[in-house]
Amino acid sequence: MPRLSQFAVKVAMLYLVVGALWALGYWLNALWQVLPGWTPLLQSLSPTYIHLIVVGWLTQFIFGVMYWMFPVISKTRPRGDVRLAWATFICLNAGLLMRAIGEPWHTLQPLPFNSVVLVLSALLQACAAALFVWISWPRVRERGGF
Repeated sequence: MPRLSQFAVKVAMLYLVVGALWALGYWLNALWQVLPGWTPLLQSLSPTYIHLIVVGWLTQFIFGVMYWMFPVISKTRPRGDVRLAWATFICLNAGLLMRAIGEPWHTLQPLPFNSVVLVLSALLQACAAALFVWISWPRVRERGGF
């Protein structure tokens, strides 16, 4: 398994655990307000926990497995440009971390600065999506077709 795939899968598992814990905190608070002093913070975890699970775990897991298992491009560069793959990983995770911090912060205290953090987060994740397609496209091919 390529090193990038190892990192992506392991980090994806961390996002799954963090997202599940954030979801637990959010829903325990929503249903029973188990920590009344923490209510605003726990309320701010939605929809961030969903993003951590769907993008952080699921999308990143798919990326890691795809990078490892999709058909090779050539014997000399089986997975294409590894720098683009690492850039995808870095953009995705930087964007996710910025969102994990910026979204609850913006919910608790809307400021122009944390709005910019959310926009940058979205830009990084969009760049990651574009890079993912860029490096994956040549590996998804049909014989004699599109």
